[in-house]
Amino acid sequence: MTTWENHRLIRIMVFVVSRLMPVWILVFAAVAFRFSSFFSGLGSYVGLGLGSVMFFTGIALDLTRLVALLKKPLPVVFGSMGKWIFASALSVILASLFFGLHTPTAAGIVMAGIVPSGTSANLNSLIGGGDVAYSITMSALDTVIGPILTPLLAKLFLRTYVHIAYFTFVWKMLRLVFLPLVSGVLIQTVLPRVKKLLMPVTPIISALALYGVVLGIVSGASDVLVHSAGALPLIGFAVTLQVGTQMMIGYLYGRALRLGESSCRSLVFEIGISNSALAAVLSNEVYGSLAAVAAIANMVCNLTMGGLLAALLRRDSDTTRCKNILEITTSAERSIKR
Repeated sequence: MTTWENHRLIRIMVFVVSRLMPVWILVFAAVAFRFSSFFSGLGSYVGLGLGSVMFFTGIALDLTRLVALLKKPLPVVFGSMGKWIFASALSVILASLFFGLHTPTAAGIVMAGIVPSGTSANLNSLIGGGDVAYSITMSALDTVIGPILTPLLAKLFLRTYVHIAYFTFVWKMLRLVFLPLVSGVLIQTVLPRVKKLLMPVTPIISALALYGVVLGIVSGASDVLVHSAGALPLIGFAVTLQVGTQMMIGYLYGRALRLGESSCRSLVFEIGISNSALAAVLSNEVYGSLAAVAAIANMVCNLTMGGLLAALLRRDSDTTRCKNILEITTSAERSIKR
């Protein structure tokens, strides 16, 4: 009997829907921008989309690795602290270079660097062959310290106080991230057959949920983007440099910490991808719509670049796996001949 995992149609769908993620993100962002009124109702379902992504991440989570990290949390602490140090410093430098620090656009750039990591970091770690347990534990730490660090860093760099209701923020993260994640973990623990059935299609469903999030967020921000069209090229260049540099720093930082390849990949997304939706909301409330545009541009950029890099890393992992299998097979054949 043909299994889901080996089914030709499933393999094709994984390639089209999941591995072409960067292309689809750009397509869905463009469609949402062009037909914003048609997709505006999806804004209220963004939380459901994020929850779906985390549910399937929980199903794929390596529980043995998670327990090991909880017993020795130092790499998690260093990883999370690296995100706050490098992303914050880089955002201030780029904002100053491109826009002058105390301007609305610069505020949006900085805000995107001083918020916790984004939930798509976990999804990209899953797709890109990263250490998902490591990614999730860093996200958990981010959620706890984020409501404290973000206002402090905003006050330090932007000379304004950004209010984040701590328990409201933590409850939102629990509801959108950790409750779905725990549900996925329970499924794989209590119902292993269900996990086996869902694992091959997890990348497909997670990617589709993320595309729904893109439609909801971009359609809701279309009016602001239209009114700021003249500034978009420079903003786009700045946030591309911001996200790309953070990702590169993430990998080099992992190597400096002497972490394994999968953990280094997780750090790429942990440091490179921020919770830009939160940054956009805070920027709009405190600094105005132009600041929100920079945060929204960061969101589109980190989703696109994160998806592209995850797809490339997944391809690299598959190639390496095939080489390893070939080497093992060749060694076995030589042993038989002897």
